[in-house]
Amino acid sequence: MFQGFTVAIPTMRRWSSFLEKSLPQYLEFDLVSHVVVCDETGEDAAAIAASKYATNPKLRVYTNPKRLGAYLNKRNCLEKSPTDWVAVLDSDNIFSEDYFEKAYAALKQESFNPSLVLASADHIRLFVKTGKEENRTSHFSGLRVTRTNWNTILQMPNWNFILNDGNYIVHKKFLSALNPHYTLEQVYASDAILAAKQFVEQGAIYYFVPGLRYIHTVHEDSEWLKTDRESTRVLNTTDWRIFLEN
Repeated sequence: MFQGFTVAIPTMRRWSSFLEKSLPQYLEFDLVSHVVVCDETGEDAAAIAASKYATNPKLRVYTNPKRLGAYLNKRNCLEKSPTDWVAVLDSDNIFSEDYFEKAYAALKQESFNPSLVLASADHIRLFVKTGKEENRTSHFSGLRVTRTNWNTILQMPNWNFILNDGNYIVHKKFLSALNPHYTLEQVYASDAILAAKQFVEQGAIYYFVPGLRYIHTVHEDSEWLKTDRESTRVLNTTDWRIFLEN
């Protein structure tokens, strides 16, 4: 039985710039039954505790004892999520209620297949400073990526934008696919593609749902900007292929 989505948000110093606006929206969405926030420094957790949302029964806020980094903090969020289906969402991106409605419709159509990981090929990169928008991934819409075609996807234009996207809806059973022993340094600038590869290696079907749309903001404090050079290097110098068993 579908229990609603948990929105799982890893965060670090995002309250005033993003979460103050997005958190109350998530709490109001009918299809969102829980919101889990895992804070790296405690600053966002303190701001939430001082806000009027602190006592909302949907909300659970945790402060990490040490900085985990994006990969391990997303795993942490997934582990703390109370429902089977979890929307792991970056704290500085924008998701409307329609995003969850389309995701729910897709899952229902697929009989809530727990092997599905839902992702967006219609995510719009918004450069906040200039207002410029771009979408480099629409040609992936409708694709289903599995162990058998993962390597082919690596040859498609802009594969790095789609497989290195850290926003997805996943069944909690795939928590076991994420290695809990990586250090922050080992996965720096490659956390999203590493997670995607591990999901697919463990039998996930990465489904790029047509019309599943969100806004990926690029701003002065954007992790995407901070890690862009190193991410490009890692993506281009690492063998991301999946080697199938004979």
